[in-house]
Amino acid sequence: MRVLASILVCLIPLAAFAAEEDVILQKAFRIITQHRLLSRAELACSSLVLEEATKTVATVTVREKHGGKCGGAPETAPRRFTMEIDLKTGAARWDNNYPDMEMRPVP
Repeated sequence: MRVLASILVCLIPLAAFAAEEDVILQKAFRIITQHRLLSRAELACSSLVLEEATKTVATVTVREKHGGKCGGAPETAPRRFTMEIDLKTGAARWDNNYPDMEMRPVP
């Protein structure tokens, strides 16, 4: 019984993190679509990965998705860009895969 209680105590924070991760990825998706950072076709062939999150900032990497309708080698997932989202204000910055990798405000 103690083991079951310990497992449940560990799973509750994981469930909360998963829900928080979904909210952050939805924000990233909304920013990408609202600011037209990718075309619909590019977005359909992209995956969003939450790299890091604190209470105030989240870092999301957008990668190409290959295989099936998306084409390309399925074993690769090149990075399109990385985005930082201010979780309090909703403001976003991205590197647009610039050579200097400097974060700039999303246009």
